[in-house]
Amino acid sequence: MILHRLMLIADQQGTNGRPLPDVIVRAANGVGGRLIVQFREHEMRDAELIAVVRAVQRRMPPQTVLIVNNRPDLAQALGIGLHLPAAGKSPGRRYQLFGRSVHDAAEAEVALADSVDYAVIGTIFATESHPGRTGAGLDHLAEMRDLMGDIACYAIGGMTSETAPLAIEAGAWGVAVRTAILSADDPSEAAYQLHSRLPI
Repeated sequence: MILHRLMLIADQQGTNGRPLPDVIVRAANGVGGRLIVQFREHEMRDAELIAVVRAVQRRMPPQTVLIVNNRPDLAQALGIGLHLPAAGKSPGRRYQLFGRSVHDAAEAEVALADSVDYAVIGTIFATESHPGRTGAGLDHLAEMRDLMGDIACYAIGGMTSETAPLAIEAGAWGVAVRTAILSADDPSEAAYQLHSRLPI
């Protein structure tokens, strides 16, 4: 499984009223399909989310990779990847792609014990998604990256065209974003601009 450098955290609440599949497909097209889409949807029931995922699958470029947050059974049924929050229970089976959120050394140990394919490290900079929370900073990112060894690490929290290169310099494999793409007037252009600041 190729790990693209850019991950989009996707939910209907962040699209400014636009259909989620439309925004996702526009973002994927903006980077030639080189996008991982993590469906982090807390509002939808499984049946609703399955319909959204299938709508995206019908229209997305073939290179685009889909994963779902904290719904192991749904990931299994759809044949897509699974992402678990730091406190998520180990799934006990393998998925097309499997990752975890990691915030500290103890969570890094859990992720390594689960043989994850990647880890999402955050929150690096202050972000609108978590108002009032101070970012952990680039030193924290570098520390977590060292703990994770060869596992690909995605920086999350305040990632923009300006901050993404700083995260890469600190050791991140790629970046994960929500608002910067999901809420953009032009998701295709927003994804392209972010992707253009990442290594090939």
